[in-house]
Amino acid sequence: MKQLYYQNTMKTLVKLLTICLLLTSCGLFDSQKMIAIKGQISSPAKSTAQRVKSANPTLADAAKVLVFYGNKYALVNISNGSFTSQAPEGSAACLVFLDANNQFIGNLFAGGINVLPLVNMGNASSIDLSTLTLDGTRVIPANDPIGSTIQLTTQELNFLTNVGAYYQTLAKNIDMDNDGSPDIINGDQIRVNTIINMRVGSFGTDSKQPVMVPSDKFVVNTNLRIAGDIKMWDKNFTVSLASPVLQSTINLSQAQDTNPGPEINEFIYILRQNAPPGSQNPFDGQLLPFPDGVYTFQLNKDRQYTFNFANINMQNYMMIIKPIVHTDKDGYITKISYEFVFPDGSTANPRNLIQGYIRTQIGDHSYKQLYEGHHLYGTFSAGENYDYYNETISTKIRLSDVSQFNFAFIDILGNEYEYSWVDDLSNYQH
Repeated sequence: MKQLYYQNTMKTLVKLLTICLLLTSCGLFDSQKMIAIKGQISSPAKSTAQRVKSANPTLADAAKVLVFYGNKYALVNISNGSFTSQAPEGSAACLVFLDANNQFIGNLFAGGINVLPLVNMGNASSIDLSTLTLDGTRVIPANDPIGSTIQLTTQELNFLTNVGAYYQTLAKNIDMDNDGSPDIINGDQIRVNTIINMRVGSFGTDSKQPVMVPSDKFVVNTNLRIAGDIKMWDKNFTVSLASPVLQSTINLSQAQDTNPGPEINEFIYILRQNAPPGSQNPFDGQLLPFPDGVYTFQLNKDRQYTFNFANINMQNYMMIIKPIVHTDKDGYITKISYEFVFPDGSTANPRNLIQGYIRTQIGDHSYKQLYEGHHLYGTFSAGENYDYYNETISTKIRLSDVSQFNFAFIDILGNEYEYSWVDDLSNYQH
């Protein structure tokens, strides 16, 4: 299990870790409310016979719509110029238009972003995109649902635009193994997301407000998450990630654990470091973001993937959890209250940006974990009854025994955020 509590040495943090998550084995997303997505192709081809392979297919050549979200997808045919598909409420669905030979034509571009965030829709159970037209590789809907059916603030749109930069490379990344067919259809999809972690400040209590590090002093540690079905991975082979922009190759042979076990069917890697020489504190340095460029991911001796990565500017667009810890008269923690803000101080709505639950972890002064709440992965929507703003702590824990709270969530694009709040920030500053 991945430890969210960082130990005293940089070694624990900077090694390439193999982290196993129970995703597809738990029937991921099967019980979610599904939203119907409809559209109409402008000037479709009149017959299937006209849909032949073209060097530069247009939207008139579109024969299928691939809708993917997380590690799930739906592939529907376009019939008489129309299609209807589905995706879970609470997800960020990506709509890719393919010709009859599964060649990429373009992807839906609505509200200035490359994904369709199915959040804050009121009671709507469907979205009608109306007539679609092609601009380059952007498929533009006549009825843009963002701002009408889907209500998002300017800050939320900025968040999705910036942290969803990876999807700008979608045309090249739906076929990472370069076999001429979208990977997700063949069951060998590799998903690339970002994981960040940072120490935010000192947590609040009944007698004091949380104190956050000024945004210009943030140290944002960035990791790359590469995930796929564990059956794709030969554990006896040294996995590697390489790119000219890295000027080096990162090998899985550095991993602490390369045997996730038969009950796990996904793999994840965390990569890249930049620690000051001799550092004993993981937060003295910074795990660098991965730069824009083309990456080669060698999964086993017979399988190599190529993907384009667009750097994500997290620092100015993160949604930060600010906690206040409440106690009873004997000093035992009863509840944690949350506030959600962007770095500029504006209020954020977690229901619009979080996929599933918040995971809360509590650690003592020796880094022992005293409490862990919800799992991060397993659902797009936590449901209408889930309280994002308060978590009751039933485990008997004295606040005086606690040195650190850690809060984590997955955004609707699949990126993971881990925030650490400590008892006394001065103990961690050098």
